Amino acid sequence: MATLLALAIVGAAMRYWAPDPSLARDIGTLLLVLWLPAVGNLIAFLVRQWAMRKVRRTSFDPASAFVAHLVVRISSIDAQPLPAHLLSQAGNRCTVALGTEGFTARTSVPLLRVIDGMDRPQDVSMELLRPELALPRLPPGSRFQLLAGQVAIAQGTVERAA
Repeated sequence: MATLLALAIVGAAMRYWAPDPSLARDIGTLLLVLWLPAVGNLIAFLVRQWAMRKVRRTSFDPASAFVAHLVVRISSIDAQPLPAHLLSQAGNRCTVALGTEGFTARTSVPLLRVIDGMDRPQDVSMELLRPELALPRLPPGSRFQLLAGQVAIAQGTVERAA
């Protein structure tokens, strides 16, 4: 980019000192036009840098502390036993499925422990990956399904925002 800008400056100087109808003035004009791609490259670079800063998170940082966004009441879907390996692989990460939308979340305790005592409904704290998107769609009283991977493991109701 610096080279293109330097050539554009040389072209401006050539245009300034060359006689009006001459080959040197025409070459100076061509060199002067080189600032356009240089500025275009600079703008493209700045846009890429700005876009990289706005990269969305796709998972929770394992080192981050748990911050509850919702308190939900979880109950079992049916008496069918769930595969323990699926729940242990998921850890405390899950998906809150509301109609055709899904929101990535994590529970305060591992899912295996949440599902273990599912003989009666229980309240569980949840942290949402993107609370700015999920909270408006999950007002108190909203019913949802809780997924581990692609398997529905429980159903729930939003009790309150934490």
